[in-house]
Amino acid sequence: MQNNHTIEARKHALRLSKQVCNIAQLIMQYYNIDEYNAIAEFYRSATYSLLANYQTKIWWYSVPAIFEIYKTEKETGSVINSPYILVGNAGEYA
Repeated sequence: MQNNHTIEARKHALRLSKQVCNIAQLIMQYYNIDEYNAIAEFYRSATYSLLANYQTKIWWYSVPAIFEIYKTEKETGSVINSPYILVGNAGEYA
């Protein structure tokens, strides 16, 4: 029998993969880059680190909101500059 923590981790991983695909689509369109580079850039971002961390609850945000966080990070160098981010959530990812 699996414990709830393991089940939640698997649900989070599935949710995350779907969100990454959808965010990559927005990155491709906005920055006019190919899928491989869009996904690679997103995985290297602080925005992805926040999204992947279950404790930040960023995964609750809509795909367009997460893309806006990413766009702010790319343009300003920090996720903290996004109005979607509470400084306490960003912590080490700033």
